[in-house]
Amino acid sequence: MEVCRKCGAPLKNNDKFCSRCGARVRRPSSRYTERQKRKEQKKVTFRTSPEKDTGYREHFEEGENRKSALTVTALLLLLMAACMAAFAFFFFFTGSRKTGDDIRILSGADHTAEGTGSELLQADADPVSVSPDADGSADAAADIKESGSPSDAGQEAAGAPSEEGVDDGGDTGAEKESGAPADAESESAPAEEQKETDGSGEAAVSAAAPETEENETEMETETEPQTEAPSPSASDVIDPARLESEIASGSTASQYEIYVYDLKHDSEAVLGDCSQPMYASALITVPILYTAASLIDEGRLSMDTQVTYVTSIGGRGEYTMEARNGLDFPLSFFLQTMTHYSDNNCINTLIDYLTLDTINSVCREAGYASVNLERKLVNGDTQGLDNYVSARDISLMVRDLYKGKFKSVNADWMEEYFRIDAGDSLPTLFGLAPGLKGAVVLNQNGHGDTRYNETALIRSGNSVYVLTVMLYGTAGFSYNPAVTNIADYVNAVMTEEAVQAA
Repeated sequence: MEVCRKCGAPLKNNDKFCSRCGARVRRPSSRYTERQKRKEQKKVTFRTSPEKDTGYREHFEEGENRKSALTVTALLLLLMAACMAAFAFFFFFTGSRKTGDDIRILSGADHTAEGTGSELLQADADPVSVSPDADGSADAAADIKESGSPSDAGQEAAGAPSEEGVDDGGDTGAEKESGAPADAESESAPAEEQKETDGSGEAAVSAAAPETEENETEMETETEPQTEAPSPSASDVIDPARLESEIASGSTASQYEIYVYDLKHDSEAVLGDCSQPMYASALITVPILYTAASLIDEGRLSMDTQVTYVTSIGGRGEYTMEARNGLDFPLSFFLQTMTHYSDNNCINTLIDYLTLDTINSVCREAGYASVNLERKLVNGDTQGLDNYVSARDISLMVRDLYKGKFKSVNADWMEEYFRIDAGDSLPTLFGLAPGLKGAVVLNQNGHGDTRYNETALIRSGNSVYVLTVMLYGTAGFSYNPAVTNIADYVNAVMTEEAVQAA
């Protein structure tokens, strides 16, 4: 009889709901019931003795199941035993081979030493064929044999034949004069040949030993980790208090962001909230270059794409002539001129061609959310619009461009064009470079009545880092000395040689 799973009330066969609590009656589906029946039929039950009141058929099936289970178990045990036996045979056979080889090598060396010693003793016993010097060498060889040093015995044996050969030359004539039998000479010759052969074998073994030691030394030298001198990390060596004092002494900035990114250690040092947007001024060249490189790599543009030059504002460098207005140049020309001369006309032309929306969306999709360009570079009223970016996003975009995120604009391109020309007519826009003697500076900057901004990738010694300074106040153009002092301090502590000397 079925009962309700919720209240336990008895149920009828056709009830879909409980008459007491109203709960829905859940019955297994016919397919589920069939699967359960098949599982019960296939189930194997092991018992020590057959149940009572069962027929012949049940006893037979139980016996068959038990027999098959025992057969499978026995096969598994045999397989495991065979594997263990094979492993043991392989292990002990390999070990016995190596032991046998070692025994054969040692026995050969002992045989050589014994043969050498016996020959020397035999020569010592012959008063006619051995001189006093030879007796001394024979005694030395016998002492070496007793001390158990096969290699030294081999070396002495190798030297003994030459000395005995000289003495034997004189003694052989005496033997001939005294009528000594020739058999003694014929017996001594093979002994000397055997000594020379044994001595050469020992010499080969002793010569091979230093080579093995040299190889082991070379292998150890190659595997030993080469410890490099510690190099500076921006987060460890830069003192934010020192940066703040430089700003206070060299400017009247009310807002500032200083961000240093260390490319070698992937670390940063910051002063201020460097993720907040600041007035970008001419540093919009960085997000424009980043956008163009991204579109070129995607195949939407190319460096040969023709763009019309438009003169709308005073520019810089040789490309400011209005005579170029309306002429077409490849996109590469505008990118190179924009970064190498900070030419305002090239900047505005690229903004018109790429559009502000495209620049903002490409940079934000890459994770640089502070980029917000609202207008071109203009003289006069801006109608309340401006361009914004944070010091952190500027630095990391420069890092991406230099480290090869894009194929079109990479480290080689940056080394060639990402720097303000030293011959520019406005040297104040070359703020970082004068104080960084001996360093490679790839920089972009811009200024206004209330702001001074500069970013630079600097290679000094073994250090590579990006420094971005953004200052805002009442006299932005005069903040150049503060930027130079900050760059001097950061470069001094980031240069590896300076840190090691300290």
